[in-house]
Amino acid sequence: MSVILGMLSVVFGSYIAEPQWFDNGPYEFDIQYQTLQECQTDSHGSGDICVGEKPSNRYTISNTTEVEAVMTKLNYTKCDYWAGCYFSE
Repeated sequence: MSVILGMLSVVFGSYIAEPQWFDNGPYEFDIQYQTLQECQTDSHGSGDICVGEKPSNRYTISNTTEVEAVMTKLNYTKCDYWAGCYFSE
C-alpha cells in the first residue's frame, strides 16, 4: 500500500512542479528562425516550443478545434443492423 501511495504522490508532485510534462495538446507550426537561441528568446514565457538547431521551428499550442460540418441528406435503407442504415447522397 505504501508503494502505491508513494507512486501516486510522485506523479501528483511532478504534475504540480512541472505541469508542461503532462501537456500533450495539439501544436501547430508558427514561424521559423535561423537559430535555436533566436527561437527561445522570442518564445520565452509563452509556452511555445522550439524544435531543431539550425533552422529552428517554433510551434504554438492550438486551442481551436475545427470540426468540419457535413450537412447532407441521409437516405434510410433497411439492413441487418438493428437501427437501419443511412447513406448520404
